[in-house]
Amino acid sequence: MASRLKAYSDLFRFENALTGLIGVLIGAIVVNGATFEFSDVIVVSSFGISVMFFMFCWNAYNDITDIENDAMNRPDRPLPSGRLSVNSARKGMYFSLLVSITSLSFGLLELRRGGDLTAVYYSGGIWLLAIILLVSYEGFSGLSGLKHKGLLGNLCIALAIGMDVIFGASGMGSPTDAKVISLALMAVSFSFARELIKDIEDMDGDYDRATYPRNVGSEKARSLAWILTLTAFIILFIPFLSGIFPQSHALLVAPGGVLLMMVKTKLYISDDRSAQYLIKRSLQVSMAGVIASVFLLA
Repeated sequence: MASRLKAYSDLFRFENALTGLIGVLIGAIVVNGATFEFSDVIVVSSFGISVMFFMFCWNAYNDITDIENDAMNRPDRPLPSGRLSVNSARKGMYFSLLVSITSLSFGLLELRRGGDLTAVYYSGGIWLLAIILLVSYEGFSGLSGLKHKGLLGNLCIALAIGMDVIFGASGMGSPTDAKVISLALMAVSFSFARELIKDIEDMDGDYDRATYPRNVGSEKARSLAWILTLTAFIILFIPFLSGIFPQSHALLVAPGGVLLMMVKTKLYISDDRSAQYLIKRSLQVSMAGVIASVFLLA
């Protein structure tokens, strides 16, 4: 039983999906502070669960469609290793999608009950846009998706990740707040660099995809990945230097900046897995710093 649960956890990439839920929570906290009414709790938790379970669904779908690639790149993944059957993965995918849609509907109904129709439209529109981005990435009806279009595919995933924060803020009626937009840009820039490095890591197995590393070679791709990482570093501190957040609070995200600077060494020695892991941890540490800033301002 425990081994099967572990297989589903790996299939769904539980830690990554949990980050989506946390992103929704961060978006809500940034615009609403630490004080939530009961109806706010219902909306934010419903939206967070919706995002997390949709990511479960998407990750399962991605593993099903990429099973041959994973047999080369990630033979320990649940499907190529035989820990889960494709049929079991499909059942988990459909169940996760059902939970996601149900949870989204619950949150939207609570917003409507409160009379905030603008928030209903914004939130529903953001969720649909995220779906469109992810479907465009994978492709449908025989059409090749953006994952075959190099950097466009990486950017597509990064944009979808950045929308988690905006989605959370939309539930509070403030999706265009300057703090929220700055955090979304932060998430997009970090994720863009990380997605490119993941493609470098998976070059050998991505034999059927025209990824940027396969088109230009690993060294040129690493050079661009470092440029994108530096861009993420700059974007990390712009909200503090521009006064969106207090300048003194930049110290709270400085550890995240240090982790980003460590990426260069990993790229130089071609340790791509460690490089993308550092970016992931940097984003998590930076978001924690932002939350601390919000609580200090409360």
